[in-house]
Amino acid sequence: MDAGMDEPIILQPRLDPKPWGGRRLEEWGQTLPPDVPIGEVVLTAPDAVVTSGRHAGATLEELVARDPMRWAGTRGLLATGDRRVFPLLVKIIDARENLSIQVHPDDWFAAARRLGTGKTEAHYVLDALPGSVLYLGLRDPDAEAAFVAACLRADGSTVDLLRVVPAEPGTALVVPAGTVHAIGAGAVIYEIQQPSDVTYRLDDWGRLDALGLPRALHLADGLSVVDRHSRPKAIPPIAIATGDARRDLLVATRYFALERIVMRPEAEVALAAVESPRVLTVIAGDAALGAAGARQPLATGQTAVLPAGVPGRLLATRDATILHGWVPDLEREILAPGRAAGASDRALQALGIAVGRALLHVDDAAGDGTPAATVR
Repeated sequence: MDAGMDEPIILQPRLDPKPWGGRRLEEWGQTLPPDVPIGEVVLTAPDAVVTSGRHAGATLEELVARDPMRWAGTRGLLATGDRRVFPLLVKIIDARENLSIQVHPDDWFAAARRLGTGKTEAHYVLDALPGSVLYLGLRDPDAEAAFVAACLRADGSTVDLLRVVPAEPGTALVVPAGTVHAIGAGAVIYEIQQPSDVTYRLDDWGRLDALGLPRALHLADGLSVVDRHSRPKAIPPIAIATGDARRDLLVATRYFALERIVMRPEAEVALAAVESPRVLTVIAGDAALGAAGARQPLATGQTAVLPAGVPGRLLATRDATILHGWVPDLEREILAPGRAAGASDRALQALGIAVGRALLHVDDAAGDGTPAATVR
């Protein structure tokens, strides 16, 4: 195969305006349009455009359609039920105001409604203003009736029934499908998730849109998928390498893993070939990603994708922090290195390994269902 097919690519992401968004994404290298509140930069959106190498001008969706084994990989196809979609949806969220109180469906519900995959996700707190919080699960699992009544009032009172967790920079946690949750005002979140945009809005704090109308809620579907026992907790990171290049496992499920790599100048990290594409986002400093004879410089905020089955090498040109996501072989790429580093099985399980162990394969392999709701 032409070596150019194995080059890492740089993506121009999609910017999504949101009523709760702000301007802080500029701090992570994003160029924002004037006078528009931007809530999300979707780093691996299907319509994200390649800006480097021989694939320049193609969208990520087009690359997967042309060569699913390179741009979804065996592990990605397994995690998505053989759908030809990029398996990792990665974004940075700027919550100037509270996001809606919401919930996402799991794989079984999504399959029944022909919505593609479910939506389990993980949050990594990049930054947060003093007092910022995350809302994660019901405070009392037995208060389901009170929660439903509060959703019907649609005035923000559901928040009184939710668990509140401080949004502390560096915190990572898994939000399984079915978890009632919201990102609180003042937090900036790096999010990695299954490739789904299906969001059911349960309460929007009584917020009105530009026309003075309340945004739509999705109570029938949303309440039907709530897991009242889901109560995510912050996950202690597991260090698998130290020194000039420190590597910490942050989360790991069958759908995705997320690792934080902190590098001193001139430090290098070898990335072995795996059966999934790798997504690498520089969140501080500068680095470069080399593979297949090509070398791509990466500045703060830039995202590169390394194709499945291709080894690579990271080099820090100055102090750098990179978030690295992929669809893992849990035994080989999470459990084995974690145990070798001295982590207990309890600590490894806390990464989220038990989340989404089984995936229902359905006939809708193309994943062409239309989501009932795709907005936050």
